[in-house]
Amino acid sequence: MKTTPRHAPALSAREFRALLPAVFEALTATDAITLGHLHRVKISLKADGSEVTIADRAAERLLRGRLAKHWPTDAILGEEYGGALTRQGRCWLVDPIDGTASYVIGSPMWGTLLSLLIDGEPVFGCIHLPALGETTYAARGHGCWLRRDGARARRVSVGRTVPPLSRAQVGLSSFKESDLAARPGPWRFASLAPKVGRVKIVGDCVQYALVCRGVLDAAIDPLMKPWDIGALAICVEEAGGSVSDLRGRGDRLVERTSLVAARSATLRRSICRHVVER
Repeated sequence: MKTTPRHAPALSAREFRALLPAVFEALTATDAITLGHLHRVKISLKADGSEVTIADRAAERLLRGRLAKHWPTDAILGEEYGGALTRQGRCWLVDPIDGTASYVIGSPMWGTLLSLLIDGEPVFGCIHLPALGETTYAARGHGCWLRRDGARARRVSVGRTVPPLSRAQVGLSSFKESDLAARPGPWRFASLAPKVGRVKIVGDCVQYALVCRGVLDAAIDPLMKPWDIGALAICVEEAGGSVSDLRGRGDRLVERTSLVAARSATLRRSICRHVVER
């Protein structure tokens, strides 16, 4: 079940096909930076306490340059160099390394996120996992696709048979903003955990790629930014899944601060009911 507006903007089939070569070329160039620094990068802390590396910044600069070359009038908002989130026209969202905490310890569970908004709604998104050699991408009305190691892409979906919450495998990236955090927040993860079949600490964007092909039943992130949400939301929706923030709101989703994705709207709503404070 999709939560986007009935008349949400979309790319034409021709626009979608024309966009892909430029996006994949840019991502391949970015891989040289991110994979080149993997296992030997040093971290710094940003003002908000989150990790950043030379690879994050160099990769975003490259992506911004490639996007500006192909679409010079489009706005760009990125994690490292900012920008403005526009509700009118075209705007690219860039997260050069989603999962920097995993990246700095040499784990492969990180990725590059790229999405395109038109009038504030995602119309294209890409979950690129360089260390795993795979890319999940989608465009509004054109389905969700998986490409591994440069091979021909195949269409993927969340599948038809979705278990109830009591048997669901639910991915989680962190305990931030929850009742399990050192500084407790509003989300009731302690209430949710006993109700699900199994909680898996998968991490960041990787868990949403797994939801897209039905390997995980749901994924939760308690603290998100627009550059995180754009790519993840459209990929899951085009795979047949359902997305919202943890309060169950799906309108203006990229402007929300949390995300839950599930293989069905019923499962997603069940998760929301358990994590929201009563």
